[in-house]
This record gives sequence, C-alpha cells and structure tokens, in this order.
Amino acid sequence: MSNSIITEPGTVGAGNIQFFDSIQPPLKADDYNLVADQRVTNVVDTGEDPKYVATKKLIIDGPRFVLKPNAIHSIFPPANQKGNYSNYLPNIVFNDFTMPWSRGINPEEATANENTPWMGLLTIHEEEYKEGSAKRVISDPVTVTTEQLVNPGDKILGPDLGPNFDANADKVTVVDIDITFFQAIAPTLAELEYLSHARAVNTDGKVVLNMDADGCFSLCMGNRLPGLDQKNSIVLVSFEGHENHLNGDTITGDYTKIRMVRLGGWEFTTTTFNKEFLNMMEAICLPGNGGTSLIQMEIDKSTEEESVAKEALEIGYVPLQNQMRIGENATSWYRGPLLPAPTKRESNLPVGEGNYGPYIYSDHAMHYDPETGIFNHAYSAAWQVGRLLTLSDASFARGIFNWRANYMRSIINNSKQKNTLAAAASIQAADIGPSKLSMQSATRTFFTDAFQKVDWDILKTRKEIMLGDHLPGIMTQEEKKTIEENDEDPLLVLHKKIKQ
Repeated sequence: MSNSIITEPGTVGAGNIQFFDSIQPPLKADDYNLVADQRVTNVVDTGEDPKYVATKKLIIDGPRFVLKPNAIHSIFPPANQKGNYSNYLPNIVFNDFTMPWSRGINPEEATANENTPWMGLLTIHEEEYKEGSAKRVISDPVTVTTEQLVNPGDKILGPDLGPNFDANADKVTVVDIDITFFQAIAPTLAELEYLSHARAVNTDGKVVLNMDADGCFSLCMGNRLPGLDQKNSIVLVSFEGHENHLNGDTITGDYTKIRMVRLGGWEFTTTTFNKEFLNMMEAICLPGNGGTSLIQMEIDKSTEEESVAKEALEIGYVPLQNQMRIGENATSWYRGPLLPAPTKRESNLPVGEGNYGPYIYSDHAMHYDPETGIFNHAYSAAWQVGRLLTLSDASFARGIFNWRANYMRSIINNSKQKNTLAAAASIQAADIGPSKLSMQSATRTFFTDAFQKVDWDILKTRKEIMLGDHLPGIMTQEEKKTIEENDEDPLLVLHKKIKQ
C-alpha cells in the first residue's frame, strides 16, 4: 500500500489489518533552513522592487541514540522466556508508526533511501556473546560520548554521522562487533527495506492493553533465526551512518571491529520440544513426554527450598505480576482450568470452608492467603473471562437485556398496587419505627418513584424488524411466511428482490 500518513486508524474493520511498506513523517529528523522571501512591487520612485529575505534554522528532533521504553509496544519472542522459538524471526513493535523511518540512514542525505529504516535487529547466538566463549564476537554494552562513537580508534569502524552532532553532549550505549561476523549476519541495504513495515489494526475491545486510542504501529524484524537449544540475544541497533558497511559492501582499511549504537535488547531461550498448546495436548499422554508435568512450570533448585512456591507450581499455579488499583505492584497466583493434579470442586465444599460463592462480581472471587500475603486470581479471572465470553454472544446478550427489562417492568407493575402509596405514607409517620412492613413499603416507594415512568426497550432481531407491519407492500405475506419457515435473513432476501 501507499506510505501516506494514516489519519483515521479507526476505519479499519474489526478483525482486519492493513500493511504498509513504510509510513513517512512529513519531515525526517534533521536540521533544516526555513527561508522566507518577500518582494514588494509597484513601489513609487524606486528603481528596483525591494526584497526581504529571512532565514530560520529548524531542527526536527527524534530518537537517535536513546530509545525510551514507552516507545515499545511489544517484543517477540518474549524476554527471558523459554519456548519453541527457533523457527520465528525476532521482532519488535513500536507505538510510533513512523519510528523506523523517522530519520534517514544517511545523515547527510535524509531524503535518500527514504523507505529504508535506520534501525534493525541483530540475532546473536549464545556462543557468540557468552563471556569466556572462544567464538565470542560481540562486546558487552558500554557508554561513550558521541565523539568516541564516531572516532573509536583501535581498528574499530564507527558510523559516519557527518558534522551534525555534538561530540560531547550525548551519552551513547554501544557494542563492538567483529566486522567479518557483522557483515555476514547483517542485511544488505536493499534487504533492510523489507525488514520493517507499518500496520493499522482495529483495536476495539483492547482497552486492557492500552490499545484503544490508536491502531497504527510499526515493526522491525530480524533476518536471522535464533539458535536451537540455547540462549539468544537480540540487539536493536542503529544503522545510521553505516549504510556503506552492510552485507555486500566493501570496507577499506584494516578494521577488525565495527561500533554500533545499541538502542535496546533482550534475551530468550529456545527449546527442542514444541510447547505450543496443541502439541502439548496431543503429547500429554504419550510415554516419555512428561505427562501432566507439561502443563506446569519447571521447578528449579531454588524453588525446591520454598515449600509454598513448590506446592503451588506442582498443582498448576504460576506467579504473575499484578498491578493493584492503588498503584502497587504485587505477585499473585493464577491457574487455568487444565491442571496437572486433581482438585476439589469449590461449589461442592461447605459454605465458609472453601466455598465462597456465588460470586456477584470478579473481586468477590479473589482469594487471599493471610499467611503469605499473596492473592489467588484463578477464580476472579475465570469469572471475568466467562462474563466477556457471554456478552460476546449477541443472542445471549440480547436475551439478558430483555430479561432485565422485563424484570424491571414486573417491579414497576407490582409497585402500582393500590395499597402501595398508603403503605409508603404510613412509614413516614413519626410514630412508626422501622419494621418489616416499613422496609417492604420503602422498597415499593423507591421503585415507584424511580421507575414508574421508564419505558424499557425490548431489543428486536433484524427479522422481527423487517417483517413488521411498518413497511407495508415491501414483502407479500407468502414471502414473509417463506422467510419464517426457512429461517432466512430478510435483509438478504430484500436485497435479492431489489436486484431482480
């Protein structure tokens, strides 16, 4: 698609996604000169029309050496996790949908190669970055000045940033990579264009992920698969000033390393066993595959010494970060419906001895252990998920709405009984104290005053609306009868009839 700026991301339909090769900002981050030229014509008694010129320096700023954490929407594979990620290219999603193209890869010509991103991901396998490894090719991150970035010395090739940088003003995190290894794993300049794209998605219903305001994102992906059965390090680097140092380029000089700006990074571990849900369920009962242990977290040596944590993991719980309403962060237990150990159904237990239902709202289903000070969100999460699944069913949600409307109507009708007003007036007398009668009468009075004039709507289906009597002559009685018998959509039938 075109790379024009998206101004209405909400126009993307539910369940749809739009991809863009790139999203160009109106001006890339750079230094500009704004020149205004004014001429005054038809001036009397002057030999030449006066001319006035004004020049103003304009600086478009943006991320260059440092990337704020809130600019990142998500990463994959997830940081510090273990799983079957060896066949997935790592990627990072930004909240700013122009991020990869916000500045030029060539700082001297910001508009050259405008579709080429200035950043990218490098995938480093464990033996290539592990301290003490004979095959280590990348240094630990260090902080330097921009002068040390551009002119590192010691046979290290720095980026060519031109004159537009302050040599000592900025602090930059850098890594030094073996130059032969870098050129082997880095993309070519032409390939780099295909490793980033923008996307517009419909974010309705994603308020919990803070995605309700904007549906436009940008994404960078790596060009190298992770190593199998090992840790992998993903490094987000800046290619600015390195447009002539990539894969396939010829570098002159006796350089042995190349200095890259490190904008961020994360680690994860790949495993041989495919722990995706479907494969786990298919393999759970096969000999040698671990049985029910597949649906519980691994227990390491440190967990063995903590009896509470060990017991929780053995019965299928996992610790999760919980952001409380008062702003505090805590760790809480959670488990799903599939467990590696049998459990007692809570509803079968005596009230007060593990049975705390029925739950009127999700907070009511939160369990708290005063001995450990940890919440258990298993039932509260299940309550919330169940409610969302229920309300996502249109016919069921309509039935609930109508049931509520009918129930409120019955309350209103009962409140109109002839003795209601007399009973309500009697409890307002000073000489009558609280009693069973007064509570009932007060309730009747409340509902009489509050709801007697409310006209509660009844939701109708499309069929009920289309087949009503308010559109005479549109369909014959025979056609209506056929629609009812065949359970057809009247709108589609009407559409076909009009086309005929």
